[in-house]
Amino acid sequence: MRHSPVPANGIGPGPPEQVADAAISLDEAAGLMARFGFVAFRTPPGDPMPDACLMAAIRGQPTGRHFDPEIASYWVHDDRVAHLELIDEHSDPGGITRFSWGPIRLTDRFGVRNSFVAFGGSVHAERIDPDVLLLIFRSRAPILRLAGHSQRRDRAADEVLSFFARLIPRLWSAPAERMVAACPPEVLYAAFLRHTALRMAGSVKLREAISDEALAIGGELAILAARRPADVAAGQRFLDALGLTP
Repeated sequence: MRHSPVPANGIGPGPPEQVADAAISLDEAAGLMARFGFVAFRTPPGDPMPDACLMAAIRGQPTGRHFDPEIASYWVHDDRVAHLELIDEHSDPGGITRFSWGPIRLTDRFGVRNSFVAFGGSVHAERIDPDVLLLIFRSRAPILRLAGHSQRRDRAADEVLSFFARLIPRLWSAPAERMVAACPPEVLYAAFLRHTALRMAGSVKLREAISDEALAIGGELAILAARRPADVAAGQRFLDALGLTP
């Protein structure tokens, strides 16, 4: 694992820049929030596959020193239908709720955006100051960075979007929609890894087109198969049930 670089201002280490960077604690991430509007990171390994987190602060008064999120948007499934949830400085904190698979977007007052893609998990909203709403997205599967204003894209993030695009047409069936909504993040992640690995195995052109992503996906699938084989097996059953096995 590589450590985060020291920012140009020389004031301490910066936040992780890629999903493969060294893990940091929630307290370390909170300490970075004074200098950054959001921090995407993994927590230290309390189990074989640590949680992924995204911490963001929505402030009533922008600092002007960094990217200041004004709105957070993400998908939620309420057992009937999915809908887009929007959070701003006036939102009720609401404690801990669930978020669904799909994109997470942080947008500032200028319409500038940093985006992520996730497999679902929990989101904790807490007002830590009358003027500051803190959001912590947490998942048993990676939260991957998409190309944005203040970050670099994580390897495999675009392939996750491609997998979700293949998943969406199955949601016209109510039983399938409920099945996907109930799928744990770690199983949905395993299904993505398995689906993409099978597609690459059957296509030289695809392997060449996404050679960097292929290394990351193959490595992650091998780790998951060794440490949590039940998730990989459940992911394959998920693909079979939806007719998504290549």
